[in-house]
Amino acid sequence: MILSETEEILVIIAGAAFIMAILGNALKDYRRMRWEAKKQIRKKEAEEAYVKKLKKIIDDKNSLLQAELEKRKKE
Repeated sequence: MILSETEEILVIIAGAAFIMAILGNALKDYRRMRWEAKKQIRKKEAEEAYVKKLKKIIDDKNSLLQAELEKRKKE
């Protein structure tokens, strides 16, 4: 069966629309995945900063306790 010129143009337009839809979905998925990866990185950095802050607080309190223990041993 031979297609007329109008049918060929419609097939080309439909094919182009289909390919553009696939590329659009791929681009949307890529952007979403990139956004989620950046979100995870920011969350991980925030958690690491929080842990470092807690470690510093614990180390400071530990040094104060050690100083107090040394002071009491001398008494």
